[in-house]
Amino acid sequence: MINIFENLLTSKDIEDMRQLLDTSKFVDGKKTAGYRAVRVKNNEQVGWDQESAQEVQDRILDAIWDHRKLTNSCHPKQISNPLISKSGKGMGYGLHVDDAQIGEDGNKNRSDISMTVFLSEPDEYEGGELEIITPYGITSFKLPAGHAITYPSKFLHQVHTVKSGERLVAVCWMESHIRNEQDREILLELDQVNQKLHKLAPDSPETDLGFKVYANLTRRWCE
Repeated sequence: MINIFENLLTSKDIEDMRQLLDTSKFVDGKKTAGYRAVRVKNNEQVGWDQESAQEVQDRILDAIWDHRKLTNSCHPKQISNPLISKSGKGMGYGLHVDDAQIGEDGNKNRSDISMTVFLSEPDEYEGGELEIITPYGITSFKLPAGHAITYPSKFLHQVHTVKSGERLVAVCWMESHIRNEQDREILLELDQVNQKLHKLAPDSPETDLGFKVYANLTRRWCE
């Protein structure tokens, strides 16, 4: 299940983050690539130990946890520290699958869901599309700054080579309370039905039943 979340970050968030990142030191992105992905990873990322990076990471994490639609979709249990990635002309990230466990040694979490938060506008760079290969075909994404996309970490994906300009994104990975992708989709759709029932018939026994089913399915599938 691929989901797009519009305006996860405000224009003020983006402005502040871009100013912080302008003063940050970027290093070779291969430093965080697995032995397989290192072959095809060609970008730069902000070093973990910089205060500017940590402030950007914290603001992105706060935005994720505060976004009801996103949390209802992903049911995050753990979210990795966002990795700030920059791709200039000639850079990209070839076809790969994300590692099954993400994080530092001794503190790794299962990667159920991958997430990209766009920090630059589509017209700031040519190329650089995020391409995801699913059982239903290949889809490409190039979203406005502040928008985010989530998708199952099991999918092969790539970032096409940037032909001009500069692509700036934040990427992170989630371990979900609801491990099964189809179960998450069912809960998301049921939640949408329940929210409608709550508005139209808040005192109806059917509304209570819908919320009961949602709670009990979550209880059954939750890890």
